[in-house]
Amino acid sequence: MTELFDQAVFFKFLAAALAIFNPLYNIPIFLNMTAGYSRSERRRVAAVVTISVTVIALAAVAVGEEILSVFGIDVPSFRIAGGLIIFGIGMSMLNAEDRAPGDQAAVAASTGAAQDGKLSFAVVPLAIPLTIGPGMIATTIVFSHQLSDGAEIVTLGSAALIACAIVGLGLAFADQISRMLGATAINVITRIMAILLVAVSIEMVTTGVFHAIDAHYPQLAPGSAGG
Repeated sequence: MTELFDQAVFFKFLAAALAIFNPLYNIPIFLNMTAGYSRSERRRVAAVVTISVTVIALAAVAVGEEILSVFGIDVPSFRIAGGLIIFGIGMSMLNAEDRAPGDQAAVAASTGAAQDGKLSFAVVPLAIPLTIGPGMIATTIVFSHQLSDGAEIVTLGSAALIACAIVGLGLAFADQISRMLGATAINVITRIMAILLVAVSIEMVTTGVFHAIDAHYPQLAPGSAGG
């Protein structure tokens, strides 16, 4: 079992996934989009979001790296691209008082459908891309490259399930959490998560750069002959 489960990667990926998901970040939008809903209706929406996010996360764990090979993209390049995406997400969370303009537009476009009692907004945009998007998918693929096929399913899959469950609980009890913490506490926690995201992104970019140099310019690597 030790070959199939990497504890260090598990905790690192779980921390990164929770920072990207940041369950508290979506609570104000979720409450706004479900204004006037009963508790059971809100939890139904939360369940749809959770299922959608879980399916996408597990799909990224299972076949994400294979998709890269189909398009001929090497992992170091994707690691750099993913790191830049996550850096942008982290800086947006760190500096912006509200959602990024693109997120606000997606919410505004879906508000009418939400108030009409439709559930389509639970998948788009609430699940995709407001909860899970390119940043989470890129992070999953990068981490999966560190593990064998079986280990990536067990290690990353279990971490993804836990992170998705926490997202679901956050949405299911969004009203209570919002009243208990208040806007100030949610903003502070969001900033802390943003700092963690920026740190993860910098590590992804620097590691990707060094791996790309090793792969494409081995003569520049430390200790190479004839340097």
